Amino acid sequence: MLSQQEDTTQTYEKIEDILEDATLENEDSQIYDSIEYLINNPILLNTASINDLLRIPLMDIQIARAIIRHRNLKGGINKPEDLLNIEGVSQEEINRILPFLKLGSEKEISIFEALSEQFRDIKFNYRFRVQNDFQVRKGFTNGRFLGTRQKLYNRLKINSANKIYAGVLIEKDAGEKSLTDFTSFHLRINDLSIFKSIILGDYIFEFGQGLALWSPYSFSKGTDAVNIISKGSSNAIPYTSADENQFFRGVALKLNFDRVIISPFFSYNKKDASVDSINNQITSLTIDGFHRTQSEIKKENRVSEKVFGTAIDLNFNTDLKLGLLYYRSTYSNDFALTDQLKKSGNNFDFLSASYSTFFERLYLSGEISYNMTSIASIHTANLIIDKNLSMVFSLRNFPRNFINLHASSFGERGTAQNEVGFYSGIRFRTDYGVFNIYFDQFKFPVASSTYNFSSSGNDFLIYYTAKIFTNTELRLKYKNETKDFVQSFSDSRGLEKRSQQNYRAELSYKAAKNLQLRSRIEYVYLRSTPTQPKESGYLILQDIKYVPVTNLNIWARFIFFTTDSYNSRIYQFENDVIGVMSNPALYGEGLRWYFMARYTTKFGLNISLKYSELFKPNERTLGSGDSEIPGNIDNRINFQIDFNF
Repeated sequence: MLSQQEDTTQTYEKIEDILEDATLENEDSQIYDSIEYLINNPILLNTASINDLLRIPLMDIQIARAIIRHRNLKGGINKPEDLLNIEGVSQEEINRILPFLKLGSEKEISIFEALSEQFRDIKFNYRFRVQNDFQVRKGFTNGRFLGTRQKLYNRLKINSANKIYAGVLIEKDAGEKSLTDFTSFHLRINDLSIFKSIILGDYIFEFGQGLALWSPYSFSKGTDAVNIISKGSSNAIPYTSADENQFFRGVALKLNFDRVIISPFFSYNKKDASVDSINNQITSLTIDGFHRTQSEIKKENRVSEKVFGTAIDLNFNTDLKLGLLYYRSTYSNDFALTDQLKKSGNNFDFLSASYSTFFERLYLSGEISYNMTSIASIHTANLIIDKNLSMVFSLRNFPRNFINLHASSFGERGTAQNEVGFYSGIRFRTDYGVFNIYFDQFKFPVASSTYNFSSSGNDFLIYYTAKIFTNTELRLKYKNETKDFVQSFSDSRGLEKRSQQNYRAELSYKAAKNLQLRSRIEYVYLRSTPTQPKESGYLILQDIKYVPVTNLNIWARFIFFTTDSYNSRIYQFENDVIGVMSNPALYGEGLRWYFMARYTTKFGLNISLKYSELFKPNERTLGSGDSEIPGNIDNRINFQIDFNF
């Protein structure tokens, strides 16, 4: 049976599965928040386009196409069971996307009705989180950190009849003095006359495939080989994350004229930066958001950025969408020109065009962007052979002088600059399991201060999943990445080839209705030229999930790892309290374990607690600089309350 009424724990476990499949190598929560936002603001399926459905993380293009065709044929999809009749779409696949969808029709009410007595059913969501390290870091003992050791997070979100949304967020990092070091706010009004939406306050803006304008973080290469490239843009959406620098602050409108949507936007926001005291030029933008020491506080809000522009979306039918974008970014200070890959000046203009269209079994998408100096482009073709076989081919060309601080496109580095690449992927289903395979070739043609020579590389992955028994799933992963890196002048360009291979085997077993186990072993092998020794390492992991009663979930994980150095590190995505993304890199020799519990009440109160510990027996200190801690144990606790009322 299908049901759209899932408990909170099941919904957020889906988020964690998506994030782990994306094989991310950072711990920023913004990509988590964007998925959570989509769950809290699901897509109305009966009016959605294919592009709308592609906003769902790792959405299968073949499934999106099948759903739209089935909806058009039947005149609508009003209950979860209607999705089971779609040819080529399994119940497991439907269960994965169901939290992101709103079925049936939405009752039309005006903004004034939403505020009236009849619609006073206002929903509130409050989240409080505290994180505390048990070990005292060097910055506290030497007095450089001016604040307390706790990291605090408070967020309130309000929803009135799905017409009016508001939110405020207050956060401080460990070591920061002010309890309101970072504050964010937004107000969103939907369907007011010709305005599809009005956003006041903080927001992010997504267009096309991310060459000209996108939120700071997006998915890149992962275990889904064919659905990772094409993006489903939504233009302006409210900002709900704690990243302190990479968002817009102002107003964003969306005007609906049947098949044409016009989205003008304006932003004025201050940013952290390092500024040369002699010529008053920006030498770097600081995005970590830390204001713990005097030097970090000195960088706070040093420069401002003003952005204005307009996006136009032309929706000819459910299969064809064109987009146009122009925007200008103006900084209060000039950028210092440090090398040929950096910015200079303070005014930056961008003009971009995007497209997405279906031709039977072929889905084409792409974007061409012009920064008044050079043209960047990405073009992708998804080919659906049948329900068991899909392929993708993508060509990207990002010139060295395509400089854009607001780009987040598919690629090896994600910056849409100084990169040429070709990606090909295939997924095929057999009676014995599902195979995902990709091969990506890339080149960085021009040297920079960070990369002293032009360089190249490739990335190859095979991922296999199969249900070997009713309650047992096997996952096998092999990845080989080869890159140039600067080590010594071993050839005429001063580069050496480094090849890293990762082998992973994982077994998930549902031992009982309330007990689930997962075991993993991963081996990494790093090889370069004879001037560098070979490196290797491995990780052994055991997961336990236990549900003693319906509203209590308990997780535990135990990890043993050993690698030769940081270069042969192994990443592993962890369960955490809702809204926190934890993906630590493990290296050296040691043990890591954590325990987490999440309790859900019937009256809307959810309580989460996580204790984690890292032990490295051969180390005398952990970390470096002001973050260094004495001893060989690093342990912390996360506590969170979510209250819906």
